[in-house]
Amino acid sequence: MYSRTDEQPSLFPAARRIAIALVALVLVMFLPTAHAADKGTQPPPAADTTEDPAYLKAIEEGLAEYDAHHFEEARSLFRRAHEISPNARTFRGIGVTSFELRDYVTAVHYLSAALKEERKPLPPEKRKHTQGLLDRSHMFVDVYTLTISPQNAHVIVDGHAPEYEPDGTLMLSLGSHTLDVRAHGMVARSLPIDVHGGEKKELSVTLEPLAPEPVASPEAAPVATAAEPLPPPVMSNVGAAAWLIAGGATALLSGGAGYYLYTRQTQLDSCHNPAPGYQCTNESSIKTWRNVALGTTIGTGAAALTMALIGILSWHSAPAASQTHSALDCSVSPLGIACGRSF
Repeated sequence: MYSRTDEQPSLFPAARRIAIALVALVLVMFLPTAHAADKGTQPPPAADTTEDPAYLKAIEEGLAEYDAHHFEEARSLFRRAHEISPNARTFRGIGVTSFELRDYVTAVHYLSAALKEERKPLPPEKRKHTQGLLDRSHMFVDVYTLTISPQNAHVIVDGHAPEYEPDGTLMLSLGSHTLDVRAHGMVARSLPIDVHGGEKKELSVTLEPLAPEPVASPEAAPVATAAEPLPPPVMSNVGAAAWLIAGGATALLSGGAGYYLYTRQTQLDSCHNPAPGYQCTNESSIKTWRNVALGTTIGTGAAALTMALIGILSWHSAPAASQTHSALDCSVSPLGIACGRSF
């Protein structure tokens, strides 16, 4: 048989298990309610209730484009988010994408602003990364201190108005640039600039005034005078004399041919009316030579007359000074003579 004292040890474990179960039930029922009440005392993160959906969408899409190495698209989306809610993170996004695009001047501007901006400031690890990119960007730009004379001159860099730094300096990225300086009444100048990076330089440009245009004074103006007649040109008559000489020689030839014609015609007349005791035995030969002499006489006579006429018409004489110049100009060609009068 079992005594009461023997059964007691078996009752305590059962009671303890029941007590533990009741405590656990109470905890399950009341702890969620207490946690919910404690949670309601803390404000939710600002991004959950105050961020503009358009801002969040632009940031999300910008990060996706950046991860795809589409840096132009990413910068455009970060600029859109910056217009909606400018803060240190949007400054950094624009600066980082500008660095990737090798637009180092813009990278310097926005990375510097990201480190100074107090709205949504960068966490320590991102500040360190941003400062490193800013230091690298400074190695890829040159800073120029410009001295322009006159001071009101218009400065153009690469076809656009320059964006000066707050201290008045000009920052340019790596590469070749062109600086144009113009001012009213001055000679414009164009200077090539090669940026090697990490340097600070001084550049002085002085424009020279334009040379004044000469103005003729009334006293120096020429006085209009009556046009004086030009002296008549000196004309040569060598050609005309040659024609006259040739015409005379041809006329002598024509005379000789005429005399020969006369003798042959006389002989031919003797054959037609012979004298007593005369017998003509070569009448046909005499007639042939008579015809030859006739043709020669006519041809040389016409040639002599033509040459003489050419010589006479081409002979120039100096006109009187008080008279109007008039001349008959003739030219000879194989087809004939062409004459024209000029006044």
